[in-house]
Amino acid sequence: MKLMLSLQFKKINSKYELEKSFKIRKTVFCNEQKISEKIEFDNLDHLCDHYLIYDDKKAIATGRVRLKNKNSYKIERVAVLKEFRKLKIGSLLINEIVNIYKNNEDIDIILHSQVAVENFYKNLNFFSYGNVFFEDGISHIAMKYEK
Repeated sequence: MKLMLSLQFKKINSKYELEKSFKIRKTVFCNEQKISEKIEFDNLDHLCDHYLIYDDKKAIATGRVRLKNKNSYKIERVAVLKEFRKLKIGSLLINEIVNIYKNNEDIDIILHSQVAVENFYKNLNFFSYGNVFFEDGISHIAMKYEK
């Protein structure tokens, strides 16, 4: 694997960039984790802000944020291409997203983590609450950012 040359976090603002995000999500969730495309592409994308991380000009990670209600933003569809995992790319993505939304004291930042990566989010200042639940056969836990 080559060394990272240039990482850039970017809010998506074109259909072309959104298609790059969708390609990463399809690779990670549909192809690798066998989540159905109907569940992955849930007709909520138009309600979300979407983000990418690039290595030079290659889109390597994505996530979206949705206003869940007037008091909370939900981070969703966080995906990093396999060959870029274990390089802190996911941490960079989440930290950049949190930095955008954390300044309003009245707003919570929440997410539903796959249980297998719960500790990843705990290391980024999220805490678990509630009971484990299943989405498309994969165990998840609700989490909230500790400001």
